[in-house]
Amino acid sequence: MSLIDTVVPARSAGRLERRLNRQDIRSIALLILGIYAVVVAVSFSTQRGGKTVFGPQLGADFGAFYTAGRIYREVAPGRIYDRAEQRRIYREIHPGVEPGQELPYVNAPFFALPLPLLARLPYSAAYLLWFALSLGLFLLGIRLLWDRLDAFPSEDRGLAGLLAVSFMPFMVECLSGGQTSAFGFAALALALALERRGRSVASGMAIALCLYKPTLLVLILPMLLVTRRFRSLLGVAIGALLLSLVSLGMVGVEGCRSYLRMLLFFADNSTSAATGLKSWKYVDINSFSRLLFQAQPSLRWALTGIVFAAALPLLVRAWVRASQRPATQSLVWASAITWTLILNIYLGIYDATLAVIAALLTCDAIYRKSERPADPFSYRCKMILLALYLVPWVTQPVAKLTGLQLLTLAIAVFGAYQLSLLRKSDAAMHAGAATA
Repeated sequence: MSLIDTVVPARSAGRLERRLNRQDIRSIALLILGIYAVVVAVSFSTQRGGKTVFGPQLGADFGAFYTAGRIYREVAPGRIYDRAEQRRIYREIHPGVEPGQELPYVNAPFFALPLPLLARLPYSAAYLLWFALSLGLFLLGIRLLWDRLDAFPSEDRGLAGLLAVSFMPFMVECLSGGQTSAFGFAALALALALERRGRSVASGMAIALCLYKPTLLVLILPMLLVTRRFRSLLGVAIGALLLSLVSLGMVGVEGCRSYLRMLLFFADNSTSAATGLKSWKYVDINSFSRLLFQAQPSLRWALTGIVFAAALPLLVRAWVRASQRPATQSLVWASAITWTLILNIYLGIYDATLAVIAALLTCDAIYRKSERPADPFSYRCKMILLALYLVPWVTQPVAKLTGLQLLTLAIAVFGAYQLSLLRKSDAAMHAGAATA
């Protein structure tokens, strides 16, 4: 009996499952998108000096990227990581911001390539273009994924797309928050589509684009190695070399050094006891433990170590056993992406946008193996996916109030479910071989 079966009475479970039909889910997703569209329209129409009627700055984190573009154009390319210049120009853009609240640019130099062009526009127009580009990249990623997810029924793809676009980490934290997750989403979707077509080196080069935020690759690169995707790793190396040359050409040697110093600073800051990071906005186990045990660093590191020690061997074992079976590759990728969000030191709630890829890959694997094509998902699977969709709406206020990041738990449960599917697939394969 599962935990869900224990907590939710059978009668209530039956009523809840009956409500999880396609039409009701579609209606809820459309309602969320409709409300969101109104909020976005009001935000743009009422913003004054970059601040909206709802309180936050228009585009929120986009201010950091706009600031980097201004520094690149007006000061010097190599100084986009200069904190003094970042603070000065950020306050010019948002004069009402409180001291110490200026947002820094922390992504790789090559990612700044379009920012000087955006900085030629007024702030609100630049953010509107950023918003459109982010939405376009996300929709492109969804379209690329359909080439990979050939077991996913065509009649369910529209509903899956609605749920993906209305997923809170993408819709609110990435789009409205002006973040970068749509770029990583599109890069991984492209990598998956290219791998499906047998273009492994090109797939690796697409994966290398995720170096705009290196923490996105902490498990994907080991997964490529364990599963013997050596041509993909070659592509990653080629892509990394090319992106390094682009970075050098953009900001020079000193700018690249400043970027590396900034990476080391944030790595140290994210793992130290005293940090200015808003832990409730992050989903990785490091931030989860820091938020939960703020005054008890020994407990924090104990929990972090236990999670790493328990999850990593299970992941590696599952990847090794699945490496030679094409039917399980969707689950291999899904588990790598899901656990990347957990086994990390610095991943924001906006990066949980990548869970959409993991969810689609997992559903594709379930469709592929199910003997009930009309309703292939177990009640347990439906509840896990429902929690993954709903928890982001409440997780930040709950985390600020209680110190418990619910989304981290929801993602971890989802990752454990993927491992259980891989284990069942391995057991079924061995049973089949024994019968033969």
